[in-house]
Amino acid sequence: MSFTENQEALVNSSYESFKQNLPHYSVLFYTFILEKAPAAKELFSFLKDTSGVQYSPKLQSHAEKVFGLVHDSAIQLRTKGEVALGDATLGAIHVQKGVVDPHFVVV
Repeated sequence: MSFTENQEALVNSSYESFKQNLPHYSVLFYTFILEKAPAAKELFSFLKDTSGVQYSPKLQSHAEKVFGLVHDSAIQLRTKGEVALGDATLGAIHVQKGVVDPHFVVV
């Protein structure tokens, strides 16, 4: 898979913007997910017992991980042409939680 320099730059600039206001963009990210897929709320332990998306350290931590992985993946695609995850347990956790391909399209 090829990844252009412009695509990498777009991901990098988005990542830098995200880091400027983590609490705000974390809430916004999950708000957009739940607008598109309300049932996804049950997949996130930090959202299960809430009436909506509210800031919490767990929410921010998860959003940081997601955006960090996207950022790292963009760099790997540009330099190596492929992505290798550093955390081998990540896939197993998603399978255990019931995450399926259509969920990733929403994210």
